[in-house]
Amino acid sequence: MNAIDRSARKSRISTSVRHAGRQVHDWPKAERRHLLEAVAAVSIVSLLMLPIRNSLGPLNPALIYLVVVFGIALKAGPRAATLAALLSFALLDFLFFPPFHTLSVASRDHVLALFVYLAVAIVTGQLVSRLRSRTAMAERAERRATLLAELNSALIGGVTLDAILTAIVERVVRLTNAASAEILTPEPEQRLVPRASAPAQIALDRQDFAVAAWVLEQRQPSGRKAMAGTPFGRTRKAGDTRSKALLMLPIATTERAIGVLAIEQETGARPFSADDELVLATFAAQAALAIDRARLTEEAARSAALAQSDELKSALLSAVSHDLRTPLATIKTSTTSLLDESVAWDAAARREFLAGIDEETDRLTLMVSNLLDLSRIEGGALKPDRDWADSADLINDVVRRLKTRALAAERAISTDLPIEPPILWLDYVEIAEVLLNLGDNALKYTPPGSALTIALRSDEREAVFSVIDTGPGMSRRDRARAFEKFVRGEASRAAAGAGIGLAISKGLVEAHGGRIWIDSQPEEGTTVSFSIPRREPSNER
Repeated sequence: MNAIDRSARKSRISTSVRHAGRQVHDWPKAERRHLLEAVAAVSIVSLLMLPIRNSLGPLNPALIYLVVVFGIALKAGPRAATLAALLSFALLDFLFFPPFHTLSVASRDHVLALFVYLAVAIVTGQLVSRLRSRTAMAERAERRATLLAELNSALIGGVTLDAILTAIVERVVRLTNAASAEILTPEPEQRLVPRASAPAQIALDRQDFAVAAWVLEQRQPSGRKAMAGTPFGRTRKAGDTRSKALLMLPIATTERAIGVLAIEQETGARPFSADDELVLATFAAQAALAIDRARLTEEAARSAALAQSDELKSALLSAVSHDLRTPLATIKTSTTSLLDESVAWDAAARREFLAGIDEETDRLTLMVSNLLDLSRIEGGALKPDRDWADSADLINDVVRRLKTRALAAERAISTDLPIEPPILWLDYVEIAEVLLNLGDNALKYTPPGSALTIALRSDEREAVFSVIDTGPGMSRRDRARAFEKFVRGEASRAAAGAGIGLAISKGLVEAHGGRIWIDSQPEEGTTVSFSIPRREPSNER
């Protein structure tokens, strides 16, 4: 062999060694740790058997080594099991087959035993490793199926889009054992912003947001590779020192792109595999359908709210059109008559016209106030302005105002108060309005000569106001629908009103944390009661 051939051969050997060294260096840290564990396990077992090798004989160490190889195959995988088999084969010959401390074998039978051991160790190690791998794959598949089933349940139970997005990122973290997961959604100006994160928000820079925008537009996965990982869609640029892998997946349906799912790994963790990416892509597609369903549900809810609002407007116009026209007509007629200079009205007639104008104006004011309160209740903007108030002063003020009504002239109005009326934490104006609404109803729906009583009872927990009349009472059907909007009972059809007084009263009482109810029987009168929770004055500074 000439010098050139020898040089070429050395170069090929050196290249092969360097290539093998790079391959070993490219193995994940966990794989290199398993190889070291295999060497350590075989070495420790050899040292333990060495003092008693004369009593063990040449075959017992082979069985012990075989058990060690099985254990390594179960724990560390096929490469570590193969290394353990080869190392134990060499140590078995060197330490336990005579002549000791040499690689030569004294007996031909021992040569056959050694190579049979090596074959059995390698083959069974590979089979055990394959079984371990398939078992791990089955466990991962079961875990993924369980988490996907949990996700489906969470998505079905989620009533808002934010709840659904939170459920998605939480399950993604559990599925991948990732450091964090985040969903980015486009704003109206097409800028991606984080919408939901678990367990913490991912620190994304301008380049990451640019990649996320590309993922959303192209509907293709991409991301940032880890120091020892593999790239997804783009490679690391010079000077990029980030050490965490970041995988970005599009959340999209066939019709539109919804957002981007970003998953960040722990530093040094196993890179995402193609199988992981496929599972997560399926996960993202399922999430897209759920998010789209939530969007459609929200749009349907908005449409239903608009339809209900239109219904409310129609019912309101239908209910109050007559009640608005009647007082306006009375006011207009009285005013026109007073302005007619061709007629010399005496003082009594003028007083009657002015009293009618005053009464109908109060009626219009009350109706407009009720409608405003109803709109506040419907819009959820009703917040009581509470303060401390004397319950006796409140009830006496309501009775005084009720006695100014025209219908009160033929009815007896009284009060039933405790010896020491309590000081209550409430909105004086709103609770007075509730009592006035209940009192006006009692005046309108009871015959002349009836009695009306406003009573108060209280204990440590609540104060209960009651408006009691001796009128014709209410049927069970009327009581069941009494607090609905624009609903009037059969006995009240002839009386003026839009049928919203009790609905408003219910809203005002519930805004105070109380409740309202009716006790009534036909021909036995009606009692409408409502409660207000008590508070001690000393609790409020």
